[in-house]
Amino acid sequence: MSDPSHAKRKGFLRHFRGLVREADPCADLDLRGSLRLGKSTVRLPPPALPLQILLGGEQGYRLHLYPEPVLDAEGRFEHRGSYLLVDPMTYFSDISGFVRLSEGETLTLGRDDPTQRLLLRYPRTVEPRHLRLKLSADGLAIKNKSTAAGVCIAPLAATDLMERMSRWRRLALARLARVLGGPIEPLARAPALELIEQIIALMDQEPYRALNHLGQPGGLLILPDRATPIFVGDLRARIDNLLVILTQNAFLQALEEGSAILIILGSAVHPDRPEQAAEMDSSILMMDLVFRLKLRFPERVFYLRGHHDSFSEAISYAGLPQGSLWEDALHQTRGPHYRDAMRRFYARLPLVAVTSRYLAAHAAPPIEADGWQTLVDIDRHPELADRLARVRHPSEHAPNGAYGRREVSRMFRRLGLAESAVCVLGGRPASAAGQRARDTEEIGQHRRVFSADPHWVGTLTRAHKRLLPLCYPAEPLLEVYNRLVCTAGGGISPSRALASPGEPTWPTPTDAPDEVPR
Repeated sequence: MSDPSHAKRKGFLRHFRGLVREADPCADLDLRGSLRLGKSTVRLPPPALPLQILLGGEQGYRLHLYPEPVLDAEGRFEHRGSYLLVDPMTYFSDISGFVRLSEGETLTLGRDDPTQRLLLRYPRTVEPRHLRLKLSADGLAIKNKSTAAGVCIAPLAATDLMERMSRWRRLALARLARVLGGPIEPLARAPALELIEQIIALMDQEPYRALNHLGQPGGLLILPDRATPIFVGDLRARIDNLLVILTQNAFLQALEEGSAILIILGSAVHPDRPEQAAEMDSSILMMDLVFRLKLRFPERVFYLRGHHDSFSEAISYAGLPQGSLWEDALHQTRGPHYRDAMRRFYARLPLVAVTSRYLAAHAAPPIEADGWQTLVDIDRHPELADRLARVRHPSEHAPNGAYGRREVSRMFRRLGLAESAVCVLGGRPASAAGQRARDTEEIGQHRRVFSADPHWVGTLTRAHKRLLPLCYPAEPLLEVYNRLVCTAGGGISPSRALASPGEPTWPTPTDAPDEVPR
């Protein structure tokens, strides 16, 4: 679906204005031309501009429903039919959640929904079942389900409000360009070796690493509770997906401010597409990007060892020995010194990250660990290290392999963690195939994050003191980002470079409501 045209916006406003003339106006919203819903279903064309929704009177809860903008390879924003329901007071400034409404879905807003209670801050004025939204190819049907509190809606037609979501993404890309300081391109041998040696030096003094029996950084990261975690699952050489995470939400802003930490759960390399399984250039570029982020944020970016972070011949995909191919590619492209440096980097990686609220690893929780010292001295426990990092085939037996909620609870008690703690793992969720909503799998105290899906990028973060599973549309951002940086290098600001010809700035319609800043 292409972006709404000026004609569609004017048509939507004309339709909405007709509804207002036939119904009661709403004095609770600071918007001219707002509509108070009665008990009848209101039917609208597919919203061509954002809507403000007020649940529960003047002191109620305000939400904005935005067409979800998605970047194409030319750097143009397009609307593919989905909408995001957000809290405008927090969404554009803090790490926060949202609710997505896609074509064919029905969404009932209210405190009865546990997911909405997790993602949104509903006050008591919002009823258990307050408002029903049903999106179809024909449009949006809205039904007031509240008994007394009421609902008001209004279009947000001022230009700055219409373009707020896409403008916000442009600024995030410009922020990333400032952070990285240049394009994401293959490095020559000498600067590549210098970069990885800098990272190895950082790893030898890595913050929050408990020291092992040799006085060296051990297998355990003890991270600060106050920092907001941003978990990234398997990436499998999908650089675009990492760039999506870095330019969504307020993730990069929080990293710069020092209020968040990025935790990559391993296996950033080795494509998981059979036709590309032997291609390693994208993996080299991915690790260059990870190293640049680590160098920029040494106390806020962390990488746990995963299944594919090795040169082992046992690592294979589509019948190809990806571990050996990875080693050969580094040798041929970057030389033997770089290959050996990557081996030293892998040897220094932690396997577990922990706070009082969560424990994170790549493949499995340390069910059999006697205590924290076992994880610190992980070099003395190679079988446990293998279990933490290696994803096994379902037919392959694993020592102490079966675990569930009871085993995880016992592990938490043994390690001194609260019963409310969460175990966060990487790897592909069993239910991930074809299920966008399950890009982050949730089973009791167990969350599994997958970030390598070709269509949806899963991540896990925290807002309102709870871990939130979020997913975003995959976008071809590597090409967009590099074009942005090159254009900015020519004297054009990054934010202006993304002002695509497919997204003109329309004049505000004369009948557009005005919003009073709150």
